[in-house]
Amino acid sequence: MIDSALEPRHPICSQRIGHKRFDVEIQRSPTTRHCILCVDDEVAGTRMRCDLLEQEGYSVVLCNHPLEALRCDLSAFSLAIVDFEMPVINGRDLLLRLRALGARFPVVLLSGSVDDLSDDDRILFSRCISKGSPVQRLLDTLVEFLNSNEIPDFGA
Repeated sequence: MIDSALEPRHPICSQRIGHKRFDVEIQRSPTTRHCILCVDDEVAGTRMRCDLLEQEGYSVVLCNHPLEALRCDLSAFSLAIVDFEMPVINGRDLLLRLRALGARFPVVLLSGSVDDLSDDDRILFSRCISKGSPVQRLLDTLVEFLNSNEIPDFGA
């Protein structure tokens, strides 16, 4: 069972840094196509990824701790990009918790350890991409999942 402090809230993501709590509203401009949840404990890399995705017209919510993602209103997201090796829970466990909370969007694994994952772990994710891959591979994956006319079956 998930602690009540981690229940999703609408329409903001509640995050804690140190002893302070702040709320992040999901802002969408008229040109924003989709909102992406990005979960990775590597702050610098995640910030650069966020900047790139925003330049491509996406709205991005960053969570540098996997439990932060569970506090978000999951209905606001079109897709998630998660790392595998993170503190407290790994990307696999985060994915399972997101699904248990009703998340129906694609979850893309972007990790430095993709080649080390078991088939049982890899098959859970919509796509697995190595952090060493060209950035265009990630962008192409987003277009593929977010601009598809097909109805996805993620955890149905």
